Order: sequence, then structure tokens, then C-alpha cells
Amino acid sequence: MKTRVWLSALALAASVTTCAMADITGTVKLDGKAPEAKPIDTSSVQGCKHDKPILDEKVVVGKDNGLANVVVSIKKEEGQDLPGDAPKQPGVLDQKGCQYVPHVIAVMVGQPVVAKNSDPLLHNVHTQPEKNTPDNIAEPNIDEKGKKLKVPTDAEYYHVKCDVHPWMSAWIAVIDNPFFAVSDADGKFAIPTKGLKDGKYTLHVWQEKYGEQDMPVEVKGGNATADVKVKPS
Repeated sequence: MKTRVWLSALALAASVTTCAMADITGTVKLDGKAPEAKPIDTSSVQGCKHDKPILDEKVVVGKDNGLANVVVSIKKEEGQDLPGDAPKQPGVLDQKGCQYVPHVIAVMVGQPVVAKNSDPLLHNVHTQPEKNTPDNIAEPNIDEKGKKLKVPTDAEYYHVKCDVHPWMSAWIAVIDNPFFAVSDADGKFAIPTKGLKDGKYTLHVWQEKYGEQDMPVEVKGGNATADVKVKPS
């Protein structure tokens, strides 16, 4: 049974500011005790050894229970116009220290995606989408330029793994509009609102372990705040 995220708005307020940049800002927090991050033993691979064990990244909690790696986006409702072209600059997924970095990236439909390899050893990038065309690309050595993955054509969240090192895991979020962000190490996020009309919208929140949920947000003067709680059941 799919675990569901229960979200409660700590604050849903909008304010006009004199700042030139307009954003939907907020913090995603885990409403409860964070699960203990399990260490991953990479010592069997010479090039993957770390001074300290790397940790599973399904749930990463920072300052004040801020929840990292959460994708927050405006949900495109039927008949709703959310204008914006796909960025030409690619979303970048690196392989560093036998981990995918960052753990979660978000791109727009039609935006290029590049996979780099910062390690002097073999990795492969094996994407597992349901709607988009998958990739299974080997990178046998350091590849700073990176290899182009297939450009996503449909919105979805999909897993990425390395078949050589099975603990390596990442996610790519493909969003159907330009209004999205990924929360940082302390759960903070900022969605640029350039081109977004003032009004009431639905904010969609996704986290790989706790699932997804919607909440309302109102944009005024290009700005809004939307602080969110994620309550594991």
C-alpha cells in the first residue's frame, strides 16, 4: 500500500516585496522523528572507499527537521496556462564517490539532461521511467563533459540506478511547467514566479519515501510563502 504524505500548511500567506526577484518560498519539514539513516558499505570496491560510511538518502533531514530532496511545483490544472519554455541549460546528474550527486534533480519537459562521471572507474546510468524513453549508458572513466540522456517528453518522477554499484540511487523529476524547485539540505525551497500570473494555485509536493500530496497557495505580487509539513504515517 502506497504510503501517503500528510501535509499541513504552517503558513499560506502572500506579500508584495520590493525585491526584484519574485518567488514562492518556504520550508518542507518532517513532522515527526526522522528515521535513522542506514550506512552503506562500499568497501568492497577499491575506488568507492570512504573515510566514513555513506548513508542511504531516502530521507535526509537537516536543521529544524527540514526535509531535503523534496520536489515542490505548481500543479498544472486542466485548462490552466502555465507559460514558459524549457531551459536550454541541461539538468546535471553527476557520479561522485560512488554516489549520484545530487540525489534528486528536477527538469522541465523538453529540457536536456546530462550525466557526468567524476570517478575514475566504471559506472552506468540506468533510468527507469514509465512514460519517457529509458537510458542505460556506461561511463567507464572520468567524464567531465557528460553524456546526453534522452530528452524527457512527459511529466513523471523516475528512478535512476547504477547496475555496477547497486547502492547508487537517484531520482529525476520531470515537470510540465517552469515553476518548480527541489528543497535544499535544510528543507528550504524557492520557486521563481517570473511569467506566473497572480492567483490561486495548487502546490504539488513529492518525496521519494513518503509519496505526494497537494496544497493550496495564493500568489500576490509574484510572491507567496508555503511552509509544509510532511507527516509519515
